Amino acid sequence: MGDRSFIVVQSESLIEPIWIYGHWSGEDNLDAVKSVLARTDRVGDPTYLTAQLFYEFAVTLGGYDGNLGFGIGTGSVAMYEGDNPTVYVDADTGVYSHSYEEYTEAITARIAELRSQSS
Repeated sequence: MGDRSFIVVQSESLIEPIWIYGHWSGEDNLDAVKSVLARTDRVGDPTYLTAQLFYEFAVTLGGYDGNLGFGIGTGSVAMYEGDNPTVYVDADTGVYSHSYEEYTEAITARIAELRSQSS
């Protein structure tokens, strides 16, 4: 059946959420989100942030080489059931949730870093 997982990117500027799917990805969805948010300067840019997330999720962690196993789309993922909790990312703020808990430590650290650079 697979070890399916999703990342859903939401933003005020998007008409519908963007979702990223991995068929054999397990909990790589959470690892990808944490990794990207810890280093990106693209919070607030949902399209580019989604590209970074896809690359980390599919290529870096999943070894994606263009064959089947990963997907990207728009709209609700409610019709799909992953085998692992879906990770929801607010591209406007960098706040993400997994298993109904919000994690802000990565974005809080990034905001502090950006503020110190602009001082």
